[in-house]
Amino acid sequence: MVFRNSFYFVDSSVRGDGSASYVIRLNAEHGIFRAHFPGEPITPGVCILQMGLELLSDAAGEKVELCRAKNVKFLHILHPDDGPVEVRIGKMGKEDGALTASIDFLRKDLQLAKMTLVCRMTVK
Repeated sequence: MVFRNSFYFVDSSVRGDGSASYVIRLNAEHGIFRAHFPGEPITPGVCILQMGLELLSDAAGEKVELCRAKNVKFLHILHPDDGPVEVRIGKMGKEDGALTASIDFLRKDLQLAKMTLVCRMTVK
């Protein structure tokens, strides 16, 4: 399932050499938030991981498949109504045929989540 343009929307993006930054907005009306949790919506960790994977694929310019998630930490609750979220992808590098990158989710300099993803490139 692809979350982009349904669960979240990209408002802006900037790509650099081996890094990228995205400003995203969550869709508070998405069905996931009605179930998780009614009246107090919280972004599930697996959804944060999926958004990171999708944005990494965009930043790399290649379709990727998750091989391993390392050092995944959910530090603060990501509420869909709290405004835009910045997703920073850094330290992208290829090693032994795998793409590795660190990904940080921030809101106004508050780190919400961080992870390192190891992926393999797949055919689009």
